[in-house]
Amino acid sequence: MPANPCTKQLDSPLDKLAAIVKCHWRNIEQARARTLSILGELDQIIDNGSAVGSDACVVVHGSLARMECTSGSDLDWTFLADGIADSGSQRTFLDVQKALFEPAFFKKYHLKLPGKEGTFGKLTFSQPMLHYIGGEEDTNSNTTRRILLLLEAYPLGSNTQRFTGVRRSILRRYLSEDRNLLKPGIDGGSIRWIPLFLLNDFVRYWRTMAVDFAYKQFDRGNSGYALRSIKLGLSRKLLYASGMLACFWCDPQISQSKIQCADYLPLVDQLESFLNLTPLERIATYFVRHIEATPSAPLRQNAKDLFSFYNEFLGLLNSNRKRKYLDTLVFTREDALRDDDTIYSAARLIRHRFGKAIQEMFMGDDSPLKGHSMEKGVF
Repeated sequence: MPANPCTKQLDSPLDKLAAIVKCHWRNIEQARARTLSILGELDQIIDNGSAVGSDACVVVHGSLARMECTSGSDLDWTFLADGIADSGSQRTFLDVQKALFEPAFFKKYHLKLPGKEGTFGKLTFSQPMLHYIGGEEDTNSNTTRRILLLLEAYPLGSNTQRFTGVRRSILRRYLSEDRNLLKPGIDGGSIRWIPLFLLNDFVRYWRTMAVDFAYKQFDRGNSGYALRSIKLGLSRKLLYASGMLACFWCDPQISQSKIQCADYLPLVDQLESFLNLTPLERIATYFVRHIEATPSAPLRQNAKDLFSFYNEFLGLLNSNRKRKYLDTLVFTREDALRDDDTIYSAARLIRHRFGKAIQEMFMGDDSPLKGHSMEKGVF
C-alpha cells in the first residue's frame, strides 16, 4: 500500500517549534488530533467503499487539509479525474458523493456541507487546472482548485498517484516556463532562485480571495460578514503566507539546503516535499531551521506570537456559541465601526495581532525573508 504523501508524522515541525519556544498550543494540537481521526475514517471510506479507479482521486481541502478541523468546519472535497472524460467519471463521482455524505458521519464530527458557491463537492478534471493558467478560461473556480491543490490539499485513500502526478505536473509547468529562473541577473548578479510565475499566481489568488470577500458581502447582504472577515485575516492569510514561503524556500539561503540546480527539476522536488506539509508546518519548519541556525530573540518571539495568536483563533472557531454568533452576525458599515461587541472585538484583536506577526515574519528588520519580500513580494 503506497504511503499518502501528505500523511503527517509524529515528529511534526509544530512539536519541535513548541519545544524551542517553550509553548503549548493546545487548540492547535486538539484540532490536529481531531482532523487525523476524521481523515482516518475518510481514508477507509474511499479504500473500502468506493471504486475510485486508477485515473482519479478524491481530495479534501480547507481545514481538513490544513489539519485544523474544528466543530462546524466544512467538508470541502473534489473528485479529481485525470483521464479521458466519459460518463463513467460522473457515475464514479456520484458513488463517492453518496459514500462521503453519510448523515451519521457529519453528525458525529459536527461537519458542514461544502459552501454554496459550487467550487467544492464537484467532479473536476485536471486538464483545465494545468493548461488554463492565466488565460481567459482560468476562472476563479479553476484558479482556486489549482492553487489549493498545491497549498491546501490532502488525497484520501491509499491510491494517491494521480494526486501526486497532477500536482507535480502543475509545479513543472510553473517552473519550466519561468524563463529566467536559475539564471544570473541582467547585471551579472546572483542567481534568481525564486519562481516568479508561481509566486505571482499565489499573489493573484490572495488578491482574488480579498475581492471575493467584498463580493460575498454585497451578494449576501452582509450576512456572515464577521466570520468571513476573521477567516480572511487568519486562515486565508496563513495560506497565502505559506505559499510565499514555499517560493522563497527555493533559495538555498532560506531553506538552508545544499541544492545546486543545473535545471529546475531539483526545485520541483524540493517544492513538492515542502508542500506536503500543512501551512502551519511549513511556517514552523522555517522558524525551527533559522532559530536553530542563528538563535535570535526577535525571531523566537515572532514565532511564539504568530502561533499563539493562531491557537487563539482555533479556540474561537471550536466554540460552537462564538462561531455561530459570528456566522449569523449581520453588519452594516456603521455596525462594523462599533467596539461594544465583545466577541467580535476579541476576534478582530486576534486577527490584528496575527497580521502583525505575519508582517514581522516577512518584513521585520531581523527577518531572513525581508529581502525577498521587498524585491519579489512587493515590487
